Amino acid sequence: MIVSLFHTLNALSFALVSIPTLALTAVSITRFTTKQRSINVVLFLTNNQLNELPLITLAILWTMSYWLRITGTFSTSVLATICWYFNVLTTIGLGYLFSQSLVVKDVAQKFLDQLAKESKTSVQLPEPFSAPFLQKYLNPLIKTENYTSYENISYWTPQEQLEVIRNDGWESAVEMVLDVYQPNGIQGGDERPVLFYIHGGGWTSGTKDWLGPYLPELLSRSWIVVSIDHRLQPKAGYPSQLIDCKRALRWVKEEIRILGGNPDNIVVMGDSSGGHLAAMLTLTMNDPTFQPGFESVDTTVHGCVSLSGVLDLVDAKGQLRHNGRERFTEVVAKRSGPPESEENIKFMKEHSPFHLIKPTGVPFLVVHGDQDILQNVRNARDFVEAYRAKIPGGDHCFNGYSSLRSWYTTLALVEWLQWHFGASQNKDKKARATVDKLVDWGW
Repeated sequence: MIVSLFHTLNALSFALVSIPTLALTAVSITRFTTKQRSINVVLFLTNNQLNELPLITLAILWTMSYWLRITGTFSTSVLATICWYFNVLTTIGLGYLFSQSLVVKDVAQKFLDQLAKESKTSVQLPEPFSAPFLQKYLNPLIKTENYTSYENISYWTPQEQLEVIRNDGWESAVEMVLDVYQPNGIQGGDERPVLFYIHGGGWTSGTKDWLGPYLPELLSRSWIVVSIDHRLQPKAGYPSQLIDCKRALRWVKEEIRILGGNPDNIVVMGDSSGGHLAAMLTLTMNDPTFQPGFESVDTTVHGCVSLSGVLDLVDAKGQLRHNGRERFTEVVAKRSGPPESEENIKFMKEHSPFHLIKPTGVPFLVVHGDQDILQNVRNARDFVEAYRAKIPGGDHCFNGYSSLRSWYTTLALVEWLQWHFGASQNKDKKARATVDKLVDWGW
């Protein structure tokens, strides 16, 4: 009786893992989406697990299979045997997803080869099965060392703090903080380049605590990294989040030199909604509209990286895969009226980087996966083409995982940052108004 129960529980546990994994693998391969953002978010989270960590998923499945074999469950359970065949199908599917990630190396290498024409420095990416690289992308828990972190630094003024507490409560004031990561050996006055990172999360969720593989790569090159939080549920709605980002930038401008950063060499980078905010920071530099109470403060940035960014809120071409305009106007901006109303369309245009493109003298890098189920890659391509058209001479969140695709993208991105902002020989180089893209890989 006890042995039979043991085999039954083994088989049920195996089925509870094998059947959903097969179904989600099929969804990931077919890129199934719906018109509902909440469902797409769930699909995005599950798809990313399979797309970015297929080898680890396979290891879990076949470890379970081995356990059922040595315990004799396969010989007593039809369900376990059927699920074993499901695992075979899943293995084929995950193998296909892994093969798609191998394409990223070629895309990233072509990007670096193009960059090398200007930098005169050739960079060859490591092979996907080389020992150092395997150690990186097979370890989902990235351990960063050799740095000092200064955490939860408030960037509001006392007056701003009181106003936020009065309007939104103490919890919102606590969200207005940032972390600074200082590489070991860097001291005040060293004038190192600064990466200013804004997390994603649809403007209403997310955290500054997870930067993925960018943090160790940048720290190894002696960059100062600043990661910020902003208010997630301000009663006034958006653009409170943008204003918070500018407040955090104000703090960096005033204080970062003490920790070895250069306030005149700041690159802003964001993921998803953070990519939108990063682009907005760049395209509204020193705009007093978004600097209430600190209108005269310099909020200039010197480079921008948008990762899977929301670059066109209006979505006039209908490229979004869900009700993005409705959610932004009602949930994020907390505006009344239908999203298609003249007032709301005007508001979204005023806060869409695509509709604000102008000469800024700031290098732009746009990074977007071509199978993004939350933000269509065509929006990124449209932004790149529009930027090139308006700037004469100018050239989404898988990136949070320690995966093959993520690491290759990170290495290409960091080389771009290093060339434009980090190399000592380019310290006095005038920034060029360029826009580069790295958008056409599958995930």
